[in-house]
Amino acid sequence: MPTPAAESPCSPHEIVFQGHGFPRTLESKLPIAADGSPLPWYTYPAIEYCNQLDATNLDIFEYGSGNSSLYWAHKGAKVWSVEHDPVWYENMRAKSAQLCGLWLQADRESYAASIKDVGLAFDIVIIDGAWRNECAAEALAHVRSGGLIILDNSDWYKDVTQFLRSHGFFQVDFNGFGPVNNYCWTTSIFLPFPSPYAERLGHPHPIGGIEVSKSDKW
Repeated sequence: MPTPAAESPCSPHEIVFQGHGFPRTLESKLPIAADGSPLPWYTYPAIEYCNQLDATNLDIFEYGSGNSSLYWAHKGAKVWSVEHDPVWYENMRAKSAQLCGLWLQADRESYAASIKDVGLAFDIVIIDGAWRNECAAEALAHVRSGGLIILDNSDWYKDVTQFLRSHGFFQVDFNGFGPVNNYCWTTSIFLPFPSPYAERLGHPHPIGGIEVSKSDKW
């Protein structure tokens, strides 16, 4: 058990507001770190986990482009991303020099199937955009053996989490606050191994989260 001398000199408020730079994200409405560098729009616990990962030369496909695309590229990964929103696509196109590929696909089928256009199996597939059920099915078909799948807002997508677990992935949840939002949510990383404990997992319900109806989800 930590002794008083080992306790952090920072308050929880200071950790989130100064350490993570939360006020900057509120002002910019973008997921950025305290120093202004791009962050994924994941929860802060998930971001800290990803910060530890050496992503050099990893092949990453991302459903939903944004600052996460730049974050992974800055970490040395080779990133391909698809976007469904024409306005946001144009915004990202101006910043996409570091990316290996960026597509605009405004319909469900083409969006989910765009991962096939690269012709690779991926080390990481990230599902953080539109039509997540269809994207999860394509992710399974195109993630490399031993590769990871990241699902953001997993507390809203019980059907997607159950689908991935049913195909031999073990779900690890990162609940908490993150950039921009004033509520908590869950980012989950799915590890490619079956576990006897998978059936014991419940669905994530982050303290401070919000209820989202099916009609509100992408």
